[in-house]
Formats: sequence, C-alpha cells, structure tokens
Amino acid sequence: MTGAKTRPLTIRLPARAVDRLHEQAESVKGRPTAVARELILAGLINGHSREQAERMLMIERRLAAIDQQVQAVSQNSKEQSASMKRLLAMFEALLQVLTGERS
Repeated sequence: MTGAKTRPLTIRLPARAVDRLHEQAESVKGRPTAVARELILAGLINGHSREQAERMLMIERRLAAIDQQVQAVSQNSKEQSASMKRLLAMFEALLQVLTGERS
C-alpha cells in the first residue's frame, strides 16, 4: 500500500477504545492514529465474511434512518417552539386588551 493515494477518514470510538489505542501506541512507540490505521488495514486484509459486510450495511442503513428521524424531530420541535411564541404573544396582547393596559 505504500505510495498509494490515501484519503482521510474520521471515526468515533468509545473513550475506553481510544485509551487502549493510546496504550498500544505507547507500547510500540507510535501514534494512536497509526495504530488504528494498522488495525483497520489488518482487518480489511484478512477480509470480512459476507455476513459481516451485510450486517455493517444494515447498521449503516439504520443509522441513516435514525439520522433522518432526528432531523424531523428537530424540525418539528423548532416549528412547535415558533408556534408557542406566537401563541404567547397573542395571549399577552389579549390580556393587555382585557385589562385595559397598553404597552
């Protein structure tokens, strides 16, 4: 793989996994990113079974669906917040009219 074009990849790991990467990097006098890269490449070279690949695709699809749901909930929440602000403003205006107060 030496000399081949590379591209950056960002992944999230649990804190404990990051700690273990740091420990392994210290033991080999390397960097955690280099250890992670070698572990990933070793896993890819040994290959994944068809079931593992299908499972990874299924997980990716589920994550995409969850992301869409989270975005929909966020949008709904923003719309509800705006509606509540409008209702509050109308209620305050009505209260001022009923009490005879003007701002």
